[in-house]
Amino acid sequence: MKKIICVLSFVLTIISCKEEAPKNYILLSGTISDAPLKEFRLSHKDAKGRFTIKTAEDGSFVFDTIFSGTGTYRFSGKGMNRIDIYLANGGSYKLITDGKDMRNTSVLTGPDSNASKYLLTKDSRNDLLRGDFEEYNNLNESDFSAKAFMIKENLIKYLDSFPNLPKDFAQFEREQLTNYYLLSLVRYQDRHGHNLKQPDYRVSKEFLKPLEGLDFTNEETYKHRGWYKDLVEEYFDLKADELADKEGIDKYLAKLKVFGAISNDYIKNDLLNSAAKYDIAYTDNMDLYYDTFIAVSTSKENNNVFTEKYKALKKLSKGEPSPIFTNYVNNAGGTNSLNDFKGKYVYIDVWATWCGPCLAEVPSLKKVEKQYHGKNIEFVSISIDRQEKRDAWSKMITDKELGGIQLLADKDWSTDFITAYKINSIPRFILIDPEGNIVSWNAPRPSNGELITLFNELGV
Repeated sequence: MKKIICVLSFVLTIISCKEEAPKNYILLSGTISDAPLKEFRLSHKDAKGRFTIKTAEDGSFVFDTIFSGTGTYRFSGKGMNRIDIYLANGGSYKLITDGKDMRNTSVLTGPDSNASKYLLTKDSRNDLLRGDFEEYNNLNESDFSAKAFMIKENLIKYLDSFPNLPKDFAQFEREQLTNYYLLSLVRYQDRHGHNLKQPDYRVSKEFLKPLEGLDFTNEETYKHRGWYKDLVEEYFDLKADELADKEGIDKYLAKLKVFGAISNDYIKNDLLNSAAKYDIAYTDNMDLYYDTFIAVSTSKENNNVFTEKYKALKKLSKGEPSPIFTNYVNNAGGTNSLNDFKGKYVYIDVWATWCGPCLAEVPSLKKVEKQYHGKNIEFVSISIDRQEKRDAWSKMITDKELGGIQLLADKDWSTDFITAYKINSIPRFILIDPEGNIVSWNAPRPSNGELITLFNELGV
């Protein structure tokens, strides 16, 4: 009998040990009703892992291969239809949501569910406190500052109203709310100036006082992503504006100088690399921009990549033969190639139906087209919409009464003409001369008065 008891005790000990062993994975299942698509993305907010989740015909799904660890995850569908949820190692969770409006319908059950309840309701509460976004940014400095502070304090109290939140989560979210408040102050200058149509608008020193004493070089916090990373980048952007004003240089070159002076190498090189991917397309002096980047960057890898990009962009200098496109579908019927327009200037608008800034240029583009109707210039719009969106593209052309020559690129972003021009953001405008040579690989937008000045200088 004693022997049986000992054996039983040994077995129970083994079972107990197995039960106590921590799990290094997370289980997530649920149902997404009325979903416009059957594929969703799940990504850890610290970029530790990204997964694709596919639903069955009835909207149900089971996902049991999450090994990214405890933290906040983003569950996203198409466009801005997305939610943030909190998942912990060893937990089993169930998500019920409407695929067309996840933000307002999602319910997540499982361990530490209050963290997700907070995340799922935080944005709606922020929107309610803020009110109309444009009206908010139209407030004068003192009113905006007071309201932004009120929103932060209210949201911190809201966070504290949820019981039993994981300690690390609560601390990080409190920091997030403070950083978002400070970020709203940094963004105010650009947004308020835009609303006033005063691009040179500058805030007072008093307005930015809450930022005094903040450490903008905390590498660990920067790597943890969140609002701190955005705050650091946009704070130094603001400093670049100040330097550009002071030295009379273009902002893109000023950003290199400001970023290059950052004491933390990781943050410095990350910001330099991020800026250079796009800004070299807009700077006034490509050669000076390249030399400045190489002088301040301390990352050999970034320098090598940027040098190759610079060499490729030099081939797009004024007077160089333009890359060509051939047999793009014309919405009016047939196809067109760039060579069809030889003998005339060609002003090319690279756009897409889903691109808000592209559509914002349409009224100005129509005015310019009307002004130069019958002149020695063709206005060509090239859409990088996917081929399966051809009907939607054609419908928008009709609905918005888009003029000029409307073409559809053959392979969206991967189209040879698009990649040859190093286009990684739209809208992009290109001007080519009657001989097929580049006048500007990054021409002024229709809404920019410099375009008409350029046309006049060329005698279009």
